[in-house]
Amino acid sequence: MTARPPNARSAQPFIGARSALAFTGVVVGCTIGAVLGGSLGACSKTSSPDSAPAAGSSVPAVAVSAKGQGSAQPNAPAASAAAGPATGPTSWSGSYTAKVGAVEPPKNAKEKAWTADPGSAAIGPGSMDVAIGERGEARGETKGSLGEMTISGVYDGKELRANLNPKEPKVDGAMTGFMVLAAEGSAMKGTLRVSNRDARIVREATVELAKK
Repeated sequence: MTARPPNARSAQPFIGARSALAFTGVVVGCTIGAVLGGSLGACSKTSSPDSAPAAGSSVPAVAVSAKGQGSAQPNAPAASAAAGPATGPTSWSGSYTAKVGAVEPPKNAKEKAWTADPGSAAIGPGSMDVAIGERGEARGETKGSLGEMTISGVYDGKELRANLNPKEPKVDGAMTGFMVLAAEGSAMKGTLRVSNRDARIVREATVELAKK
């Protein structure tokens, strides 16, 4: 009769416990991957301690150590934020001409607030300066009939979209709004639209900027 190693029976519980820990690591790892990746695609219903994450899964792969601890390893580097045009910093300046902005509330609203606007305030010309950085970040300011406002937005090489905020938000007539300009050769043209604090005064303007 072949002699059985004295520690053979004691090794079996250790192996079983190790497998259980590894399986627990896979389950925990899959749960974390589901939370981060929004999918359980990497974990099959028949996962076992020795099974590997499915290739091409949308969730991070989970590496299980000998102690059963799961560590998330991304399948690929995260995509970087879209960079702006690589044309270098540019400066732009130009003007706008503000007029009463059309407002068309629903007919059943019976709102008369905008019909009471005499159209005498915040009407006329203004000036604008905008600086665009290497990554397309746009910063600037405008002053004139619409008051002094800051410009903050993004230029993607074709279009500039920006928010307009009053430098002094508590003063009477402070305007807030947005601006969209399209590139046309060495110029940018478009419109802006703003309103005062209670939105009873609405103004829009045509804008044209030229590269300095």
